[in-house]
Amino acid sequence: MSCVKTCKRCNKKRWVWADGICGTCHQEMKQEKIQKDFDDFYKDAEEDETFDTWSDEFVICPHCGYAIPTDFGYEDFPEIYEDGDHEIDCPECENTFVLETAVSYSWETKKKEGE
Repeated sequence: MSCVKTCKRCNKKRWVWADGICGTCHQEMKQEKIQKDFDDFYKDAEEDETFDTWSDEFVICPHCGYAIPTDFGYEDFPEIYEDGDHEIDCPECENTFVLETAVSYSWETKKKEGE
């Protein structure tokens, strides 16, 4: 449940969730955690040129380690939805790298209730 109150994090009047944090701050906190986790990993992998950048949560720049969020729609980031290799320019270090996208679909069905 949410309502308009002052966000505990940004001190702006916004719709906040039960924990007192607005949606914008929740997104920022999520990105900060992702970046911190990767920064910690990247420090350990700096000397290894082949460190693992596989992820299903974010796109990792192999040059600087920046974690690019993937919560965009198709119009904004089609490369994460289209199978194949795509050249990406890192918004942090501006180097170009190849994003290898592997798309997979699966389905499950069940009977309608009452049948």
